[in-house]
Amino acid sequence: MRYCIQPATTTDVAFLAMAIDPGATDWSEGDEEPANRLLRTCASSSQVWAIRDRNNVPQALWGVSPRPDDAEVGCMWLIACEQLEETPEDFRALSGMVLGEMFAQFSRLENFVDADRDRALDLLRVVGFEVGPAITSSGSDKTWHRVWIDADGAGSSMAERPHYLN
Repeated sequence: MRYCIQPATTTDVAFLAMAIDPGATDWSEGDEEPANRLLRTCASSSQVWAIRDRNNVPQALWGVSPRPDDAEVGCMWLIACEQLEETPEDFRALSGMVLGEMFAQFSRLENFVDADRDRALDLLRVVGFEVGPAITSSGSDKTWHRVWIDADGAGSSMAERPHYLN
């Protein structure tokens, strides 16, 4: 399948926001609906990239924002449709291009992933993220894995031109 990567549009974000299962816990926080959280997350991100298929249908969004206490570290996030997840080789190649752009701004990308989200942790491992041991957050029974990846010198700018994977 052929894919294109470009900066995300409001249409890309709206499409994937509508595709989120309203009962999903991946994108909900407290009483906030998952679609609203995705929209808020995109609005606060310094970069949001859309991966689209040959029919121009968004298959994934990668985003990042600076960590509040360290502008060299980006807090990355990802939402991907199952179709893209089913082809790990494509997912790895596409993600590598997006991460290269993020590394032009940040020396490290990281976040915390719910320990129950095996699918998300597996996807991040496929791309090259390190996954730390499970830790319990203070004041909660919730368990998280810290995930991170360091820049390796890659990262030519792709902001104004589309990239394709055949």
